[in-house]
Amino acid sequence: MNKKILLVEPAYKSKYPPLGLMKLSTYHKMKGDEVAFVRGCSMEARGQFWDKVYITTLFTFTWNETIKTIKFYKETLFNLSGKCYVGGILASLMPRQIFNETGIQPIQGLLNDPKKIDQDDDIIIDKLSPDYEIIDHVKNANFSYENTDAYLGYTTRGCVWKCEFCAVKEFEPKYIPHIDIRSMIKEIDSKFGEKQNLLLMDNNVLASPQFDQIINDIKEAGFVKGATFGKTRRKRMVDFNQGLDARLFTEAKMKRLSEIPLEPMRIAFDDIQYKETYVKAVRLAHKYGQKNMSNYILYNFKDTPEDFYERLKINIELNKEFARDKHGVRTNIYSFPMRYIPLDAKDRDIDTGNRNWNKRYLRGVKIILNVTKGPVMPGAEFFYQAFGNDAEEFKAILLMPEDFIRNRVVLNWRKVKGIKRLKPYVRNWMDIYFDLSQDERSKLIEILSSNGMSTVQEEINNSDSKKIKKLLGYHLNAIEEVAKYKNA
Repeated sequence: MNKKILLVEPAYKSKYPPLGLMKLSTYHKMKGDEVAFVRGCSMEARGQFWDKVYITTLFTFTWNETIKTIKFYKETLFNLSGKCYVGGILASLMPRQIFNETGIQPIQGLLNDPKKIDQDDDIIIDKLSPDYEIIDHVKNANFSYENTDAYLGYTTRGCVWKCEFCAVKEFEPKYIPHIDIRSMIKEIDSKFGEKQNLLLMDNNVLASPQFDQIINDIKEAGFVKGATFGKTRRKRMVDFNQGLDARLFTEAKMKRLSEIPLEPMRIAFDDIQYKETYVKAVRLAHKYGQKNMSNYILYNFKDTPEDFYERLKINIELNKEFARDKHGVRTNIYSFPMRYIPLDAKDRDIDTGNRNWNKRYLRGVKIILNVTKGPVMPGAEFFYQAFGNDAEEFKAILLMPEDFIRNRVVLNWRKVKGIKRLKPYVRNWMDIYFDLSQDERSKLIEILSSNGMSTVQEEINNSDSKKIKKLLGYHLNAIEEVAKYKNA
């Protein structure tokens, strides 16, 4: 007897289509079942009877939205024959907490065992090709996924490392060195038509002893350097969107990567101790003509603001080096800072225990990145203006009032030289800050990071330092200072 199946993705911010649900759709359609897909809490969906409800999960900091969604759909089952299955990343990392909150025991890890969802067959769902048809169920004026014109898949699973900050070891504990994507691509072509790009979510493809075969598979699937797509001959692209491991780069592997239209190449630079390794990998990529690179920069794990700044600066200096290449090959590196969030955090703004950072520093980085729209661009002039000329100036910027950070430079600042680029209140802030003693700086950081703005006036009244009083006063009156300059 055919069943009614509901697939649900909570209404958190989501960039890519939910691959696990897409494979579940393929599975149930193979069984002749009726499948529906919704995002968020749909009253229309809850008003119907469903034999099974599958709810995917993403990051742990989407906890509130995810739990709300699980409870909402759990009520649709009326404790009858239907079942509610919860899986995905959050479910794998925090199964006990989800059970305590909802009474549902989550599915952990991949759908690689028929027993996990009480199948009456031996089909491995994780090996099925995804159903692209369900994406159309949720397209509307307010929401659409990116990368819908791409094959979504894996050529490997898991990772050989067990990094403390990474969830892969929990979600994909076993490293699988080769998955042939050619059959999946052919099946997608036959069902949904060809896709322009190839989006691979491997966590460490360079670790595979079958790396050469993986590159051969990609090329045989139509993704060779210079390949085009459709009548308009749009450029085809391959994206290992979880990044490549700089520690495992070799000349031979880079040569093979240069045979496919890799754009962008993503490499993580998580720790300053890998500086030489990282720089060597990036220079190899440049040597083999890689034009666009996108690099993840983890911060607030075990690093300091100083080495975070240095990692960003290294990319800026490499951009300058590659711009002068005598062979005419230019490589652009975009840095993407990523704040560390513990694997059991239910909220983004959580104290990680890293005493090198504080609330004011973290908030300051967020304000800067909001201005840059997330990435740190390749240009040196913009970088030094946004992040400061050195690590000490960077920290001085982070401690400024938020309105000062947003409104630091004069109009047409690129045409102005030196200190005159900065607005008068920012110059005053810098002058006073750099005149502080080390003890005064420590006290300022303590006040701004722990007490919050509600007690700043009290601190002004109690402080013996005229300089600290002045800087705290800027925090109280930042909006007025910015407005005063605009009106002058």
